[in-house]
Order: sequence, then C-alpha cells, then structure tokens
Amino acid sequence: MTTEWTVVAAAEQFTLDARNAGELTFTVSNPGLAPDTVVFDVAPGEGSQRAWFTVTEPQRVVPAQGSVSFLVRLAVPAGTPPRRYDMTGFAYSANTAPEESSRSSGRVTYEVRAVAPPKRTPWPWIAAAAALVLVVSATVVFLLTRDDEPPPPPQVVTVEAETLVAGARVDSPSGSSASVLAQRNCCEVTWSQDGQLFFLGRAVNDRVSVSVQLPAQATWQFSVVRTTAPDYANTVFLVDGRQVGEPFLGYTPKVRVTDWIEVATLDLAAGPHEITLVVIGKTQSTNSYFAGLDTIRFTELPPSHRQ
Repeated sequence: MTTEWTVVAAAEQFTLDARNAGELTFTVSNPGLAPDTVVFDVAPGEGSQRAWFTVTEPQRVVPAQGSVSFLVRLAVPAGTPPRRYDMTGFAYSANTAPEESSRSSGRVTYEVRAVAPPKRTPWPWIAAAAALVLVVSATVVFLLTRDDEPPPPPQVVTVEAETLVAGARVDSPSGSSASVLAQRNCCEVTWSQDGQLFFLGRAVNDRVSVSVQLPAQATWQFSVVRTTAPDYANTVFLVDGRQVGEPFLGYTPKVRVTDWIEVATLDLAAGPHEITLVVIGKTQSTNSYFAGLDTIRFTELPPSHRQ
C-alpha cells in the first residue's frame, strides 16, 4: 500500500542573509497505519540549481501517524542574477519509485539580492594601509584602556509567556480549532511565576504569535524555557516572520521543564517584535500537537560577542 505523504514548509519563503544564504524546515507526515521510510528532496525552480540546497538526513523512518522534520539549507552562489526564485520540497517512500508515491509541498520563494564584489586594493597602497591599521589599533587600545566610566551593563528583557496570552494571535491554516491559554502549575511541575503559555495545536502548521517590546537597537540573544510532555509536538520559532534556531522536539514520557535554551542571536531594532511558535510535526503516536512556553528572554550582547 502506497503511503500518502503530506509535506508542509514552516514558511512560504526563505529569508536570506546578506550572503544570500538561509534555511527552512519542512515537515513530512505519515497518515498511514504502518511505519515507512521516507526520502526527502528538493525540486529547484526555473533558473536555480539543486546544488544550491543541502538537506540534513534526507532519508528517515516515519512512525505510523507520525511526522519528521527536515532542515533545508540554501546557499545561492555569488554572481546569481538578483530576482525572485522558487522551489518545492517533495517526499517519497524509499521502497518505491519516486513517481509512485511522491508528494510535494507548496511553492516556496526566496529573493536573491545583488552582492557587490569586494574591491581590490592596488598593491602600492598595501604598506600605507598596514600603517593605518597600526595607528587605528593603537588608538583603539588607548581608548579601551583609559580610565573612563565603565560601560553600562547589558539590558535584559524577561517576559513570563503566560502574561502574553491575552494579546496572542492563533492561526490555523488547516481550519482546526487551535487555541491558547495561561496554564497554572500542574502535572508535578512548577513553572516560573507558577504558569506557562499552553498552546493547544490541532494540526501541523498551527501557530501562535505574541509580541515582545525591546528597548534599543542591538544584537540580542533570544532564549526560552520550554515544556516537554507525552502529547507535545515538534516546533520552531519565527521572529518577525523569519525562522530562527533549530527545531525543538516536544516529546518526553513525563512532563518536564527545560533549562534556558539559547535559540538564536539576532540583530533587532527597538520596538515590538513578533514571536511565533509553529507546529511542524510530532514524534509520538498521539493525535495532539500541543506546546508549552514558560519564559522568554532577550539579552543584549556586548560588542565583542556580536555577529
């Protein structure tokens, strides 16, 4: 019997950095009653090439009525004409021909920007440039070592996730009855301030978004405290619509609260920022796609640690 795979991308587009590189998670689900081995691959759109994409662990076993996630990395080579490109992810059973069981995701786009080539320094100026570097270095050392006022301590923004429930937005592309609530201590665990944000997802790609205010433009370390449980799903974070960090596996046999998890280092402006938790699959044989978020923290990084 052929497995009727479903393939869902975590977002409708890759967000590329200044080098035209990015990554995106695709979730493949097995709705059947028997486990099967899936192969995941990428179909590049017009003008692009398969060599631009890398798939982590492209062949995996998917349990019956379960899901697995594949991380796809995209690196567009220098000199590629700047414009919008697209691709699709597709999956098929390892023990059948691709044309017999292949299923595809929706079209995913990405914008390639022009990258200016580095300017070449004429060789007669190399010695002068080296001398200038020495002068600048000496000045910097002097400025850093003189006895001035110490720099202000880094700013830290810590938010109890359950306090954001009132303003949270729940989206369910499948039309399911996903919801979110503030949950008090239960299940033999104690959350910070005795509560957590409890997301009752019902299907892959269900998501909940909250807003966090940052006081300054800076490089911030985005960290969270999460909850795991027997009926919790695999999720990823989006910040302002861009996927950040690695997929988080929500399943454990008993309810547990994690330590602080460093999700990503981000350059963010002052003001509100949207934090979105997206369900991308599950690793256990249940019908639940729940997730728990205890605390959110943004820590300003000193210049020496910034990207």
